Order: sequence, then C-alpha cells, then structure tokens
Amino acid sequence: MTRLLLVDDEPVILEELASFLTKTPGIEQVYTAASGPEAVELIEQFPIDIIVSDIRMPGMTGLELCEYARVNWPMIQCILLSGYAEFEYAQQALKNQVADYLLKPVKKDELLDTIRLVMEKAKEKWAETVSNRKAHQTLRSNLSVLRANLLLDLLRGKRLPMERLSEELDKLDIAFAEGGQAALLMLRVENRFLEYDDHSTSLFEFAVVNIAEEVLNEHYDVWACKDDYHYLVFLLSPKSDSAAPQVEAGMLLERLACQLQVHISAYLNGSISVLVSLGETFPASVPELYQKSLQLFRQLPGSEHEQMIRLWDQLPQTPMRSLQRLYEPPTMLQLMEAHRWKDARQRLDDIFAELNEEGLDTSEHLAEVFFALSNAYSCIVHGHGLQLATVQGEQSAMAGNMSLLRSANLLNNWSRDVLQRLEQSIREETKGASSSFVQQVHQYIERHLAEDVSLQALGSHMHLHPAYISSMYKQETGENLSDYIYRFKMDKASYLLRTSKFKIYEVASQLGYQYTPYFTKLFKNQFGMAPQEYREAQLGSKH
Repeated sequence: MTRLLLVDDEPVILEELASFLTKTPGIEQVYTAASGPEAVELIEQFPIDIIVSDIRMPGMTGLELCEYARVNWPMIQCILLSGYAEFEYAQQALKNQVADYLLKPVKKDELLDTIRLVMEKAKEKWAETVSNRKAHQTLRSNLSVLRANLLLDLLRGKRLPMERLSEELDKLDIAFAEGGQAALLMLRVENRFLEYDDHSTSLFEFAVVNIAEEVLNEHYDVWACKDDYHYLVFLLSPKSDSAAPQVEAGMLLERLACQLQVHISAYLNGSISVLVSLGETFPASVPELYQKSLQLFRQLPGSEHEQMIRLWDQLPQTPMRSLQRLYEPPTMLQLMEAHRWKDARQRLDDIFAELNEEGLDTSEHLAEVFFALSNAYSCIVHGHGLQLATVQGEQSAMAGNMSLLRSANLLNNWSRDVLQRLEQSIREETKGASSSFVQQVHQYIERHLAEDVSLQALGSHMHLHPAYISSMYKQETGENLSDYIYRFKMDKASYLLRTSKFKIYEVASQLGYQYTPYFTKLFKNQFGMAPQEYREAQLGSKH
C-alpha cells in the first residue's frame, strides 16, 4: 500500500488531486501540504513513499524539497509538476534523482500511471537491495554469526574487560565505542510467518534484517542478532556524520521504525511489532536496557499485530495472572494418569480458549503453558517407563523449545501432537483394559466430591467390593486411593481459594468437609498456612 504526499500552493488543485487519489486502490494514505516547510514537517512525522510536488512554491521549491528527501530519506521517490517546459528544470530534476517530471496541467490518469510506475521501480529497488545483501551476506556469513554471538553475550549480561571488548569490536568491524550512545530496537515477527517451518521463518527474518539495515543505516551504525526468545534485536549507534534532520532522537527513531513496518508490509507481505528505546551508555547500560525492553515485549499479546511500543513511555506494570483452566482440578496430569484422553483434549481446548479469548496470548503466558504441559507430559512418559523421544515426534525436546512460544497456535498444535502420541503409546502398552477402571473411579470422585467418596460409596456405585477397588487402584496407579482423594481435595481447595470468592466454610462444604476447623487443619498441614492466610498471600502476590 502506497502513502503519498501532495505539495501545491493552489488549494483547488491540491484538493482535487487528493480526492481523486484517495479513492484509488493501492493508495493507503494521501497527505497534503501547501508549502515545502509544511511538507518537511509531514515527512518527519509519517512514513511517505512518494512525494508529488509542484516546482514553484513559496519558501522552498519543489527541487529543494526533493533534495531534502534525497539526503535525509533516500527511499522516498519524488515526482515533480511544472507549468514551465524548460530544459534546466528537467536537468536539475535529473540531478536530484527525481523519479519523474510532468508538465502542468497534468491529467489525472497520467499522474496515476506515473505513480504506479514509480512504485514498481521502488519495489524493484527493494528487491535488488535484498538480493545484493543476500550475496554479500553469503560471503561474510561467518563474520555475521560472530557479531551476533557477541551482541547476544552483551544482552545476556556477560561482562568483558573493556580492552578485550574493544579488540573484539575492532576485529569484527563493529562501529561501537565505550561511553557512546546506544539505542535498542526490538522486532517481533508476526502473522503467517509464525506458522512456517524454522527454515522459511529464518529466510523471512533474514529479509527483515536487510530491510531494517537499509532503513536505519543512513542515521545509525547497526548491530543485529536474534535473541533466545526469537526476537530480532538491533543495537543502534548514531553516526557522527549523519545528515539526519534536526529532530528529537526519539522522534527520529520512532519515525524510522514506523517506516520499517510499512516496508515489511509492502515488500514482504508480513507484519512486525516494534519496540524502540532512547540511547543509553555503551556497553554498561545495554543489559538493563534489553531486560526492560524484553519485559515489556513479553507482555504484548500475540494477537495484537503491528504494535509500536516506546520504552520511554514507561507503561504501567500490569499484574500478571495465572491461567485458571491450566490449574483447575482435575489437572492435565491427573486426567492423563487416569487415561482420560478425551477429557485431556477438552482441557487443552479450554486452556487455549482462555488464552485467545481474554487476550492472554503473551510470551509470558505461553511459557507458563509450555512448561506446565512439559512437566505433566514428562511425568506420564517416565511413569510408564517410556522415553521423551517416543512422544516428541519431529518436534524438538520438550524442555527448552522456545520456538514454540512464537504463537499460541504453534504451542496448541505441539500440545495436541504430544498428547496424541502419548495416548497411542500408553494404549498399546495397557491394551485399554485397566484405564477404564481408573477413569470410572476418578469421574465418580469429581462428581460427588461434596458428598460421600468413601470406598463403600464407590463399591456401591461400581458394584465391586471396596477391598477389590482399593487393591486394583493401587495396582494400576501405584498410589493409594485415599491419598489420591486427599490430594485432589487439597488441589481443588487451593484452586477455589485463588480463583473464587467463596467463604472458607463454603469451600470446605464443596470438598465434603462439613466441619470447617477440620478442613482448616488439613489445609494447614498441606500448605503450611490456614486457608484465609493462603488466599491473602495469593492475592498479595498479584499486586
């Protein structure tokens, strides 16, 4: 989508052209200015692809405006309009690398054709930029890896003696110096590229880095890497000889970041969210700057695309809350222990519905789900004498596979794939004979928790002798049934105290304890504090 800036001191012509071009497919935004200085203000505030300007204007000619754009924003294309068919104007326009030169009065269709032609040339220029950089990168791939690894060390907080760091910077041709200013730009790749395999995603990220360097290199020395959380991180050092316009540093960086988003959308058909920060002292402030940026970015829901976050805004900290369905008894571990695979799949539905419906698909919450499920899967795998490789399939090892945290959809697919493989392996092992028995026991306990869940009640319900039920349960699960009932009740009590406003006696009643002091004693033995103290402690940890 193209963003135009029309510049003319004749209001009627300006309004007429703007009205016509705004309705044209492929043109996203049309800005207007009545003079060169007004046009400069707009260029410094908004990403502009093409300037269409009259040559003769008060205060600043169209040629001077194009020269300003060529020096400060070299990717902007210029089209000049003039009522004077004089050769020197055309010569000067060519000297300033103007994309085209049209005589007034210009026909609207002719102008539109010219704009489309200029945009095609711009796309070819970006494609050539990516292609040339790709060849250059191939030749210097080892050097790029070494540079990225050094930046990763600094982001992680590794401290190098300044003399050694200076040697490394010089050896790797990195234009950063001790005591200089370093700003940070962090990008999150989004939309359809998240669903690609690692190789395809890497190619897209490679193109993003190339375009970012093209956009930023005019004003900054750029040092890039991909961090442990799959964010693209750029450390930026202002160039001493930069011909940047005299604008406040934060405004310039935000302007370039916005321009980068537009180019990624236009030339790669992708989207990115961006976090920008102001300059800090290199290298001392780099780890802290990175951690602050990472903390903010990891709170951004994955469903919110093409966001712009400014670190200097100091957004208020939002208390993080746990996902209720992830910990609601019976938990995923308990469902799988009882071989209740259908209920386990339903629980995954509930967990990911909560993530998506309530805007909780942040990196922090995805990590919470990943590690909780990984632990549950590992317990079941090892409890059945299996190995992780049996159920992980083509995915990486369950522990530490941070690429799954790029989107809720990726994590959801992984969760279901592992659950399915686990179910198949255990069904083959047990032949389905014993799992039905344990399922019936657990389902009865869950449905009658506030009533009688004794062995006698279970025996009457299942038409089996209580001693047989106790023996079979121990044999199939390795756990006493009474221990399971106690553990399940305490888990349920913990969940209700964290997520509901039920009074203590109401919680006790829902668990089958009619004598509240007895429930309080059991709960304190389990958690080391009384129910009300536990509730207050949980509420306090969220604020």
